Amino acid sequence: MPMPMLLLPTDPRLSYFSPAGTVPAGGDALRLERFPAAAYAALTGQIGPLANCRSSAGCSIWLATDAPEVTLHLERLRHHQPNPCHVALEAVRGDERWESLSADLRELEGTVAVRLSTGLERGAGLAVVALWLPVISTCACAGISVAAGSRVEAHAPPPARWLAIGDSLTQGFIVSSPLQTWVHRLGRKWTMPVTNLGVGGIRIEPSVFGPSLAARSYDLVTIALGSNHAWRDSEAAQTGARAAELAALAAAGTHRRIAWLMPPWKPFEINKGPPDFAGVPLDAEAASRMVRVRAAIRGALAPFAARIQLIEDLMPNDYRLLPDGLHPQAHGAARYAEALATMLEPPVPVSDDDGDAHPRVP
Repeated sequence: MPMPMLLLPTDPRLSYFSPAGTVPAGGDALRLERFPAAAYAALTGQIGPLANCRSSAGCSIWLATDAPEVTLHLERLRHHQPNPCHVALEAVRGDERWESLSADLRELEGTVAVRLSTGLERGAGLAVVALWLPVISTCACAGISVAAGSRVEAHAPPPARWLAIGDSLTQGFIVSSPLQTWVHRLGRKWTMPVTNLGVGGIRIEPSVFGPSLAARSYDLVTIALGSNHAWRDSEAAQTGARAAELAALAAAGTHRRIAWLMPPWKPFEINKGPPDFAGVPLDAEAASRMVRVRAAIRGALAPFAARIQLIEDLMPNDYRLLPDGLHPQAHGAARYAEALATMLEPPVPVSDDDGDAHPRVP
């Protein structure tokens, strides 16, 4: 039987959707980066956010092929949540679009070969294939194998038009498939390629997100931060100043639309759900701090009302959708995406007649 063809990560037929490019990860492997090195330095000592910064959430590997199956070779696979974990494949040929999902990777670590069906037949025409990496787990790409005799050509991904800044809700915590995050759902609905800069556990960190806001202009910027200031009184007290600083950085750019998504409703605010998350109490004191955090964000954003749209709670107030007390599972993420789509339709307003790239907030 002919041996499969292995494409190493540096093969020019492989392209990467990776906001901060790729970096060597040992041997031939490359890690798809979302943040520059300075972001890691800014989070020194914050173990959870540091690990989540290193994930390749929203990153993907692109190629055009007619291979019936592709195998993604991962190195250094490591998990940071107990939930199921998958790689997802999206394929497009003409007006057709379809997807497939890998087996659950949660019980595997280190060097892993991930097989995915493409639904294609050799000789029947090329399809554009994107392989989306896990949303929380960290890993590096060591190449892609296709069946012998398959055609493979380069296909560069489109540039991002939307910058999604946020915490674990944006990153996609507890959903198992990269296609199930609210960010990916809306990116596909709007045909708007999106850079996902969600970082589980992160607070409002201007030094982490500021460089991405300044690097280039986006049609849409969403900022969904603030929830992680509710776990301690000292962190709640910092909310207003940090929100004002990050808002100023966002408003200084030439982004066409900016929206700040208010920290969403959580079951502990009505004394429902589990009593804690990873040892952090989800109690009446946390609920009181959450109220103060939201008020501080509203106050901080008031001077930017003409430039930044403030969107209030988008989370359905149904504790069953947030099984761990903080994060929605796939159905909850879909409901959140639907609510935001209603608020942001269309996601990019028509510019003023004079060509002003700063549309008025509706």
